[in-house]
Amino acid sequence: MESAVMTPGNTRLKVRGKNKSLTRLLNRNHSLSNKNNRNARPNSLRSSSNQRHLNHFPKSVRCNQIDNAAFVNNINNGNDTEERKIIFHGNFTREVYNAICLRLGHTLYIPEDSVQSVFNDMQLYPSKDQVSEMLKCARQCGRRNGASKYLTFGEFCVFVREMQNQNPKQNRKIQSCKSNNKCGNNCEVFLGGSCNPTTWRADTAIPELQKHGITFYNPQVSMWVPELVAQEHDAKQAASVLLYVVDNQTRSTVGMIEVAYLVASGRCVVIVAHSYRPGQSIMGETITQREYRDLVEGQTTLLTLVRSKGIKVHQTLPSALQCTAKILRNVSNDMTPEEQLTMKLRKLREIFDSCGGPNGEIDSLKFMKAFQQLTQRELTNNELYKYFTPNNKSITFEKFCMLMAELTSDNCDTSTTNGWVSQPFQRQCSTNNNTCNVENSVLNGTIDEPFTNTSFKNKYDVFLGGTHNSLSNWREDVAIPTLKKYNIRYNPVSTNGYEVLDNKSVSDEDVLEWKQMMDGADVLLFVITEDTRSLTTMILAAHYIAIGKNLVLCVQHLPEENCVVGNESLSEQAIKDYNRGRVYVTDMAKRKQIPVFEDIAEAVQCVVNMIQSR
Repeated sequence: MESAVMTPGNTRLKVRGKNKSLTRLLNRNHSLSNKNNRNARPNSLRSSSNQRHLNHFPKSVRCNQIDNAAFVNNINNGNDTEERKIIFHGNFTREVYNAICLRLGHTLYIPEDSVQSVFNDMQLYPSKDQVSEMLKCARQCGRRNGASKYLTFGEFCVFVREMQNQNPKQNRKIQSCKSNNKCGNNCEVFLGGSCNPTTWRADTAIPELQKHGITFYNPQVSMWVPELVAQEHDAKQAASVLLYVVDNQTRSTVGMIEVAYLVASGRCVVIVAHSYRPGQSIMGETITQREYRDLVEGQTTLLTLVRSKGIKVHQTLPSALQCTAKILRNVSNDMTPEEQLTMKLRKLREIFDSCGGPNGEIDSLKFMKAFQQLTQRELTNNELYKYFTPNNKSITFEKFCMLMAELTSDNCDTSTTNGWVSQPFQRQCSTNNNTCNVENSVLNGTIDEPFTNTSFKNKYDVFLGGTHNSLSNWREDVAIPTLKKYNIRYNPVSTNGYEVLDNKSVSDEDVLEWKQMMDGADVLLFVITEDTRSLTTMILAAHYIAIGKNLVLCVQHLPEENCVVGNESLSEQAIKDYNRGRVYVTDMAKRKQIPVFEDIAEAVQCVVNMIQSR
């Protein structure tokens, strides 16, 4: 018995009866078939027939079909069995495939004379020497013989990512800096963290960076408005190093939220942190004991997450600036631009070979180990499930390249930037000394052991996140009754939230325990209520947004007048600080297409729908 799936090209993809599940999955995702490309013929890589085939569609129809499709890639290096067809999902790889298709048609191979053009279509501009080195490197890493030169789809994805990683002024058509050294699209360092009334940027950081000829973006303005979020996002995306000062002169709400997100994203973050003191003043206002504990809890949560990634927390700004300059000096490691561009693909080949078996494939567990070794972060179960199924237990080097390119992408809406930007696989600060390095700290033994949980079983269906301090009792009154109605497992009420008790301060062990529970849940629900500061909740939400965890946000802003939190009236400045944090975490979520609600009941129902649709 056979079944068939109609592709956009009206090509019938036959699937035998034993693969009915694959057929249903193909139908559900409106997949594109690459049947014409299953037998890679180096002598006919121009895909002219594919281009004519694509031209049968009106342009608007073509774009729509490509944009909304998951696509089928045969990556078995010639072993063309139906079982080996893989469905790919992901914004980055889909967009790269779109760019190839619109110029060459449905193909997974880019011939030598088309490489430059496809890069240009994506607003990337490698030199001829760089293209030549890419082709040479790809042939070596792909273990290909023969005179024909081309890039596979996976190799091209890696080079696109690396082009975006490098200094934008080398590879992109950018706008010139408008004023005051705020090179949003062309900066090496983003100066994030505490703003007014602090002067650490103007007094220390900027003069030191200028002395070394390092470009920077200064987000500090006299009057902040929500419209600046997008501009700052672009600057952070373009920067090679993100220098953040989380001091005790301000509440640093946004700074802490951003650091949690950026570190979890694998970005190169250099951090300075100063502890809060009981009874201290912030902008002329003496903070209460309750707020002091909330700030300490938030900062402790952040720094525990940061240190768990092997990143050093600096005590002084000069030390952090020295580290920043050293990172930027060592990034190139005296390599030519051509060598820098191909280094990542060679590293991928090296790691793949070290994990691979005699058949040139690696299984899911070895992939997780390789991913952690390359990125210094753990791959979540949800991320893994997108690409590994019981019928798809191993991957080739080609798919390994695609996955690494996709999983290290930021998945942000590209309409606000010149393209997709992310960071190199390896660029972190070592914890074993007072200097920074750009080598893989896993190899130096400076971070935790790789993730070893092989069961992939979730302890809970949903984790209910948020402080216990809210007067709304949203867990007992709204969330739990709904979850019980649908027989959905949730974490015990006693571990539902995180709060600092009057006689106990939060510890690193507390944070890691929270993290373990959240890691074990399939879906996270973070509720940020209108009667709590919710700093820790926002920090944890930012962390899990960055790593791609399934989550739902419910964000309620503090009232601008008569705002009371725990029987304490908040000042106008405090309200602005905590609401600004809500704006930033909401923006992060929306860029990742994470649902955000204001009504708690709607957020809980979204969680139910998400779990039932698994």
